[in-house]
Amino acid sequence: MEYVILEHNLDNLLLPERKDYREFIYCKEGSCSFICNEAPFTLKKGCCAVIITRFLRNVEVSEDFDCDIIYIDSNFLRRSEPNSSYIIQATLELSMSPIIEPEEKDQELCRLLFYNFGLRIADRKHKFYKEILSVSTRMLTLDLFNLHANTKKNENMSRSGADIMSRFIKMLQDKEYRNNREVAYYAAKLNVVPKYLSEICNKTSGFSASYWINRFTSFDINQLLHEGNMTPSDISKMFKFSSTSYFNRYVKRYLGAFPNELRKQ
Repeated sequence: MEYVILEHNLDNLLLPERKDYREFIYCKEGSCSFICNEAPFTLKKGCCAVIITRFLRNVEVSEDFDCDIIYIDSNFLRRSEPNSSYIIQATLELSMSPIIEPEEKDQELCRLLFYNFGLRIADRKHKFYKEILSVSTRMLTLDLFNLHANTKKNENMSRSGADIMSRFIKMLQDKEYRNNREVAYYAAKLNVVPKYLSEICNKTSGFSASYWINRFTSFDINQLLHEGNMTPSDISKMFKFSSTSYFNRYVKRYLGAFPNELRKQ
């Protein structure tokens, strides 16, 4: 498979075969609007976005929209990313708010990051091409997250805190929330008390541990309901809800509508 793909339009953004990639988009002209994590965003000229496709829908571009988009395989990206606690923090923040808006003085730098990355990956005859991909990916990540840091006021996080947050999110990515949605469960597996886990989550992402548990849970439920292959009752049992009525209330609270309503959309 291709570890890195560079394109100049969003035609392939939502294709199933791109689901295992992380997308980095730089807007050269026009604008692009989309829904990410159920919130609306607009990408404008001079700005860039770091996107996880599974959180994305309703993509619309202006007639004059022009962009560079870099697809990087998620596993390759993970191996290439620098070992920095801020990477976890920035990744979480960008999953909720994916647009980086550089100050005017940094917009040319942002353009050059994408342009130079394209030049590097185009040289497929390079004797150390795979190594060049890895190094270039690491540099791109460092530079973009530095731009992100310059537009945010974030507290530093200890290495131990970064490790705890990383393992917590990994459990959620492995869908442990389908069986366990109590903060105490995750805290016990991480050998910390629930209060400390929530403090780490708040310091890292601005959201509590329970927020992330419910965010992963509600997103998964929403996908299953829209796919329509399972009944609400089946999904309720899969997620070990104590009753269908409790499941209905949960979905209404976190998704804004009852399961049967969402399934019809």
